[in-house]
Amino acid sequence: MQSGENRVRAAQGERLRQARIAAGYRSARDAALQNAWPESSYRAHEAGTRTIGQDDAERYAARFRRDGVGVTAKGLLFGDDDAPEPVAEGGHEVGHVVGQIVGVKGLISAGGLIDTGDEQPGPDGDLFRITVPFPVPHGTIAFRVAGLSMYPKYEPDDVVLCAEAGESPDRLLDLYAAVTTAEGQRFLKKILRGSQRGSYHLESHNAPLMPDRRLVWASGIISTVHAQAWSRFCAGSKSGG
Repeated sequence: MQSGENRVRAAQGERLRQARIAAGYRSARDAALQNAWPESSYRAHEAGTRTIGQDDAERYAARFRRDGVGVTAKGLLFGDDDAPEPVAEGGHEVGHVVGQIVGVKGLISAGGLIDTGDEQPGPDGDLFRITVPFPVPHGTIAFRVAGLSMYPKYEPDDVVLCAEAGESPDRLLDLYAAVTTAEGQRFLKKILRGSQRGSYHLESHNAPLMPDRRLVWASGIISTVHAQAWSRFCAGSKSGG
């Protein structure tokens, strides 16, 4: 039988794992490397072999919140209502969790311009639908990623989840977001303040900065469903794979 201390560590590690998955990281190693955390320490925390301290919990929660996950340091340490619900790696259901259906509205460019002219949404406005194996807020929509400029954070054919209602770009500064420009182009970028009032720079990992773009819609990324996962539970009338 597990001791009380071992059970606490295991529960902390599982909550950390769920937050990491919801934030879109493929593995504990991926999360550690992308955020410059000591890999051995992060692995031990997620595996439940080392107790997570307050400083580490705040560091992990702050990073995963920036990636769109509703998680707190308190939630990682002790559990609370903001902690992500259980979900398996790769998108399979765990225990009582039932997938939620989210409509994929079209392509979103992580690089330059993309041709969305061939998109033929159905009557509900969706190209196809996927089942997301973790809770998402009402009004969540999805876009399929095209282009490599946001690698390794986002890869082609990943699906990003965001709120259809959108929000002010000023609230999304220095965060990853789905945006639509005044020209009608759809991008997945990090939003930076532009040089003129009402304009924004759009930043990629591996592409030149797109300066001073006017945005008509912006929405922060709630979570990511990786390419190798969502095709396994496509739920719409059209194929997504």
